[in-house]
Amino acid sequence: MKCAHVLGVPALWLTLASPALAQGRWQGRTAVFYESYDFGAGLVFDRVSEMIVPLGLTYGLGRLGNIALSSGYARVDLRSTDTTLGDQQVSGLLDTEARLSVNLVPGKLIMLVTGAVPTGITTVQQKELAILGALSSDVIGFAASSLGSGGNLGGGFAGALPLGRWAAGLGATFKRPMGYAPVLGEDAQLKPGAELRLRAGLEGPLARRTYVRAAAILARTSKDRIAFAGVDSTRNGVGNRLITYLSVNQGIRSVSLTVYGFDVYRGDPQIEATAIGAAKLPRGHLLALGGRLDIPLGARSAVSPNAEWRASDTAPNDTVTALERLGASLRYGVVVRHRLTRSAALVVQGAGVSGHIVQAGNRVNLSGYRVALHLELTP
Repeated sequence: MKCAHVLGVPALWLTLASPALAQGRWQGRTAVFYESYDFGAGLVFDRVSEMIVPLGLTYGLGRLGNIALSSGYARVDLRSTDTTLGDQQVSGLLDTEARLSVNLVPGKLIMLVTGAVPTGITTVQQKELAILGALSSDVIGFAASSLGSGGNLGGGFAGALPLGRWAAGLGATFKRPMGYAPVLGEDAQLKPGAELRLRAGLEGPLARRTYVRAAAILARTSKDRIAFAGVDSTRNGVGNRLITYLSVNQGIRSVSLTVYGFDVYRGDPQIEATAIGAAKLPRGHLLALGGRLDIPLGARSAVSPNAEWRASDTAPNDTVTALERLGASLRYGVVVRHRLTRSAALVVQGAGVSGHIVQAGNRVNLSGYRVALHLELTP
């Protein structure tokens, strides 16, 4: 159940497992996400719904650093248009992830040790593969696009360098995934390739009330392996990806406006032959542009209307270099944040989505919504 996703669980965990702010302090966060999307004719399904309950806990270790743990529960429902396939449902725990941050040079250099225990939905039935294909859509951007894996081990370093009023950041991380059997009843075991990520960023004030952030990530994933009947065979993997991000924040009296954009470019055209069938991974990219307006409502509340446009392009196969539109979407919504006490905050999120995807050369319209309720605790 290997999905070449861009955003989803990793981004969600970064949000839930933010660093503790003081010695001996801990932070806990939980939420309930529910999203549902309807599709026009042309697919083997016409509705996909996902509910996620993520859990995150971060504990501060004083000057040493902090440790973060995260897991959660997911349920995905697919309404089929194929009578032979029938409606599908997958539910269960997500992988349990851990991250230890050690301050080698406080405020300047951090060592990271990461890992994931395969408590998630690792193995599915052959007929449930349609669910995984639906979740991997970059155009929609499900909150969790991967439901489980064989676990992994990793680590790396992250550093910051002051440049006057600005600051530069550099980082390098490595992750070694573990093998697992993705399809129930199949003897083949998928062994995903190791991933190396190099990160660089720059942020600082451009003017008195203007703040800029820019970042780039170069990700390299080695080839996958398929183990079958005691014999390993090497297969192409995701390959090289370049991820760039830019945001500008502008203060306007008591209001704050943020505009941003990111692009994910996959440069290696290839077809990955896995234990669950051929996965086409041609050259392509995902572009997103968005904005958010933060409006304070008194001392304890704020409302943030927001919108994001996404477009995904890909080559039709591994022999063609020209890109074709794979789909586009517009997500629009609002986030309301209210601090209940000094140690607790409640966040309510609602958003609608409209757009289309291209399947076998045909345009398929989509529409849907996402709602979420977050609770943040900082005793």
